[in-house]
This record gives sequence, structure tokens and C-alpha cells, in this order.
Amino acid sequence: MSNKKKLTIASIVVIVLAVISGIGYGIGHKTTAETLQSQNWTFDSQKGEKVKATAKFTEKKMVLNEAGFSDTYTYTVKDKGSQEEIKFINNNSVSGERETRTFSIKKDSDEYKLTPTNKLAKDDTGSVTLIPDK
Repeated sequence: MSNKKKLTIASIVVIVLAVISGIGYGIGHKTTAETLQSQNWTFDSQKGEKVKATAKFTEKKMVLNEAGFSDTYTYTVKDKGSQEEIKFINNNSVSGERETRTFSIKKDSDEYKLTPTNKLAKDDTGSVTLIPDK
């Protein structure tokens, strides 16, 4: 067999292995949103009450329960280049105005660290740690 044919066969094998590896990674890898939806979380807010809130994520909503009260937020997780962003949107229960809280989100072991990136999130919520409920 000529060197050209050997090189072509080797190239095809490398490409096939790369494709299979990529598919395998995609099958076994959950997105941040999928991981959030897979269980309940403790929502530990830097500026929250002493009572820990719990968060339950569905495909488009997060329900936050704290001391017998619950708020529902729509949320999105977006890739922003080198980091991900999570955005929570709801209507203020008093004024009825739409409120948006934006955070960068980073996985840290089995927890997620949320760092506020807009004024409302910084002033009202502060940093958040999402801790998986056991």
C-alpha cells in the first residue's frame, strides 16, 4: 500500500474517532439548565433572609420558596463567550413592574456560584450559591 493511501486511511480513522468522541460528549454532558432542572436547590443569597430559600427549576421557570411564600421567575441561561449568564425575570408583587436580575453563573464542584451583574441583582440579591438538596 502506498504512503498516500496509508495517510488517507489514517486521516479517516482520526476523523471518525473525533466525531464519535464529540457525539459521546454531547450525549453524556448536561447543560447548566438541564442540571438545574434535575433537582431542587437551596438558594443561598448574600442579601437574603436568615431562612434559606429553596429553588425548583423547570424548562423556563424557577419557583423560589422562602418562609412559606413563593415567587415564580422566568429564567434563561445563555453562553456569553468565556462564561454563562443566568437571567431571572418577574413582575414586582407590589408595583407590578417587570424586574430583571442578571448573574454570571459558574459551576463549583456540585454547587453553582451566581455573581450579580446588573444593578437590581447587586442591590437586592447579592451573590448567590445554589446548593443541591440532598
